[in-house]
Amino acid sequence: MRWHRMAPAAALLITGWAAAQERAAEDPVLQELRKLQERLKALERRHDEDQARIRELEKRLDSMAQADVRRDEAIETLQTQPPAAEPAPTSSMFDLAGGGAGGGNLLNPQITVFIDTGGSISSRGENKALNRFNLREVELDLRAAISPSADGVLIIALGEEIESDAGGDVEIDRHVDIEEGYIDFHTLPYHLALKVGKFRNAFGRNNLLHTHDLPQVTRPLAVTNFLGGEGMATIGASLSWLVPNPLDKYLEARVELVNADGGHESPILGGPNAENPAVLAHFTFFDDVTETSSFELGGTYLFAHTSDDTNFDANVFGIDAAYQWTHPDPSKFRSLLVQGEAFWSANDIDRGLFGSGRNHAFGAYAFAQYQFHRDWYVGLRGDYSEFPNSESRGPDDYDIAISPYVTWYLTEFLRMRLEYQHRMFELDDGDRSEEAVFLQFTGVIGAHPPHPYWVRR
Repeated sequence: MRWHRMAPAAALLITGWAAAQERAAEDPVLQELRKLQERLKALERRHDEDQARIRELEKRLDSMAQADVRRDEAIETLQTQPPAAEPAPTSSMFDLAGGGAGGGNLLNPQITVFIDTGGSISSRGENKALNRFNLREVELDLRAAISPSADGVLIIALGEEIESDAGGDVEIDRHVDIEEGYIDFHTLPYHLALKVGKFRNAFGRNNLLHTHDLPQVTRPLAVTNFLGGEGMATIGASLSWLVPNPLDKYLEARVELVNADGGHESPILGGPNAENPAVLAHFTFFDDVTETSSFELGGTYLFAHTSDDTNFDANVFGIDAAYQWTHPDPSKFRSLLVQGEAFWSANDIDRGLFGSGRNHAFGAYAFAQYQFHRDWYVGLRGDYSEFPNSESRGPDDYDIAISPYVTWYLTEFLRMRLEYQHRMFELDDGDRSEEAVFLQFTGVIGAHPPHPYWVRR
């Protein structure tokens, strides 16, 4: 009976509660609170996920740190232990076709082409050898390792030689020549190295440079008058030895046994019919003066026959010296080079029906060059030369020249140079002089070779 009286009241309460819930659902404040609760729960879930990722990253960092510690311990162990004996090589050091260091580039040598061209103007209008443009030389340079201990070098030169005789007549000779072609065994035992083939001879410093690598447009007069217009390059063998010494300084001794012809332009060597061999010995001493400067001193002796008569011979002596300084801050690109060489010869001259005569001659040059910018060099060279053996110059003739010059590297592969030369010479018992301006452009195509010793870039 009581339940029957309470049922209507309960129904009213339920209906009122439902209506209140509907009104509450429509209340915007409560809706915003509900959304905030859902966002808070989402942030809590994301926070938990981020914490899990952080813990995973910390584990990885710990693992990497432990690996670094193990690596450092291993390196320290290797440094404190004596080195293990290396296994003996399976191929001979003279294996030219093996799979060593030279096997990878047998068919892919380093190829470089040098183009050296320019022009000249002379105060002597009759000097037709200078008042013209000329293609000085084009060189094709190929180099490759042909075994772990030997390199192969082939340099082919396409040149234009312009010569003027005493009467002013000009001869132009265009030719293709193997300027160098040799095998260089550079890692022989006992600090030895051997070069076999045709190569530029180790007479001083300038003679070793090709035309495109010269610090000036022209070669020094003493070099051309004693060794030839392009310097001295012969066929034979050159053995060098790094001499151990108690001072622990760089000391190199070199002996070359070569043919006595030296090409058709050699003032000293006797030509293709001269008795072989010619012998050349060169010694080099090098030392650091300070941390940024060095000094090099060299001496050379050459013995050769001057004709097919074995009684005619030549003895040529040379001394060379060079001092180099660079700025302590490499970014400044400042350097100084002072270099000089002197030549003295005593040689027999075959005068045909008139017999022979003993000729003594002296020559020297010196120059100073300063680099004031990464791409700019200025220098001044002085020359003096007599003539050890010449068909067109007498034994008392001489040449003197003063040559200021400036060099500009437009790019790493392109260089321009301007040189002025004031020349005074004795010819046929008369003094003469000449003013000349030389312009040179040198370009490099292909693989960039090492810079010559006078370049700082």
